[in-house]
Amino acid sequence: MEVLSGILYSLSSAFLVPTLVAVLALFVGTTYLVGQLLSEALDRRANRACLATCRAEGLSLNGFLLQPWRGRFAAVQNALSTDGLHSVFVDRRVTDIETALRARIEKLGIVSRAGPMLGLIGTLIPLQPALAGLAEGNMQQMASNLLLGFTTTVIGLVIGGVAFGLGTITRIWGRADLIEIRFLLERWREEEEQAYAKQSTAALAAAGLELGR
Repeated sequence: MEVLSGILYSLSSAFLVPTLVAVLALFVGTTYLVGQLLSEALDRRANRACLATCRAEGLSLNGFLLQPWRGRFAAVQNALSTDGLHSVFVDRRVTDIETALRARIEKLGIVSRAGPMLGLIGTLIPLQPALAGLAEGNMQQMASNLLLGFTTTVIGLVIGGVAFGLGTITRIWGRADLIEIRFLLERWREEEEQAYAKQSTAALAAAGLELGR
């Protein structure tokens, strides 16, 4: 029994350093993601100004193509400029944007769960030597291990909370952008179809008058 306990203790202790490295890496990555979201917030502010200008001009396709869009709207603008409104590549570009958004949200979801989990692991592992130090009367050893464990827990919870918030905001902003983009595409395509139908009707009417003469 003591042999098995020793093996398990050695295995669990071996995970301490990788856990601390993983927590630190997640903290750095989460900090980067916060900066990325702040940059996206600036892009959304610029895009709202462009949308206000487009609405004032009647949401025309030409007006859309002339605006200095950023982010997802810029990607759709490039696709429209290159391939045209009715190209399948425009729809493919919108699908790619949606796929990238889902992947980003899923990654944030993984981070929001991994952070607290690693924090808990980083707390439980130092508790073993802390309890051993308590049993031996070594208060310094117990205090240092408890400090390490509780610090890891705090960092893990911060990572999880921030990642969860980032995922929620990213999902809300992404869905709002996709709804607006799809609405504009449908509007422009419907307008072109209506214009084409009017031209066809006018052409048939003119042809009928010519035949009547």
